[in-house]
Amino acid sequence: MTIGAALVFIGLCSIASATMHEGFSAEVARQSVSLGVGCAVFFFFTYVDLSVFFRSANWLYLLTLLLLVSVLVMGTSVNGAQRWISLGALGRFQPSEAAKLLLVLWLSKYLAGPNNGRYGGGIIPNFKNFCLMYAALGVPSLLIMLQPDLGTAIVFVSVGTAMLWMSGFPWQWFASLAVLGGCMLPYVLHDYQRKRLMIFMDPELDPTGAGWNIIQAKIAIGSGGLWGKGWMLGSQNRLNFVPEHHTDFIFTVVGEEMGFVGGICVIVLLACLAFRAWQISKNASTSYDGLLAFGLGCLFFVHTFVNIGMTSGILPVVGIPLPFVSYGGTALIVDMAALGILTNIYRRQTAVMSKARELKASLFPA
Repeated sequence: MTIGAALVFIGLCSIASATMHEGFSAEVARQSVSLGVGCAVFFFFTYVDLSVFFRSANWLYLLTLLLLVSVLVMGTSVNGAQRWISLGALGRFQPSEAAKLLLVLWLSKYLAGPNNGRYGGGIIPNFKNFCLMYAALGVPSLLIMLQPDLGTAIVFVSVGTAMLWMSGFPWQWFASLAVLGGCMLPYVLHDYQRKRLMIFMDPELDPTGAGWNIIQAKIAIGSGGLWGKGWMLGSQNRLNFVPEHHTDFIFTVVGEEMGFVGGICVIVLLACLAFRAWQISKNASTSYDGLLAFGLGCLFFVHTFVNIGMTSGILPVVGIPLPFVSYGGTALIVDMAALGILTNIYRRQTAVMSKARELKASLFPA
């Protein structure tokens, strides 16, 4: 909870710096409202009985498909991408963000098995189940690619692959699938996505067009130096050299205004969050809890790695928010829900350990 609060604070400061130089920031106001909703969602998921989601896995998968189909049917198009559903005065809802959390909830149940991993009831890591799991992952991934949203599709496949690997499937199958996917990639990408890959190799091919984002992001982060230029004092930020610098490229604001030290602090906080999820997974009392915590940790890790990787120029540009930091109401609420689930699992662990200590004390009094 402390890590999440620190990241949210940094995010609000960065969003304010990115949007308030022209006066009142509606983005900060909307993000604050989303934070209020996110806090309520956090407490709900902290205390709800997680077995409800275990029993409702089929419905969660159907809900995922329904959300992703609905955005293609009645979604709002922004910058050529149809990823949002308008909620009127309440803003916009991005179904693909919610779908990530639903994916982890659904996949955790099926990998744990109907008996929650007890009595050898976990999934059998054979080739048939491998194909079935990837077929089930492929349907929502395809719907996301149609929006188009390559970044979220990458998150879906990456997190699903990590959870399947954790469940004992042979690594050779994943390697074969990766080779097959690499061969198919040129045929499923849109023209602008192919151009992004080319620009990633050499941004100077189109410095004022497709390469602009990468070049300006590097300049912004590099110009921050060791300690940064100070809050709301970043020239690249204030002059809007970096597009979308309050959303996908929020790390450029952190790097320019907080410097290398501030950037490292954000990375360390996010790394600690993913590591804490792994610790909770390792000590979980049931297979479902363990897989759920592991999947959420992977979700935070993939988002962090891809977002910071693209803003620093070591990965191609894709639309991925930085957890708890980037502007985006749906993403923030989903992050708070994930944090609540991790807290819930940890609470159950401590309760089980406390009962075990009490039983030991009663059986073996000092």
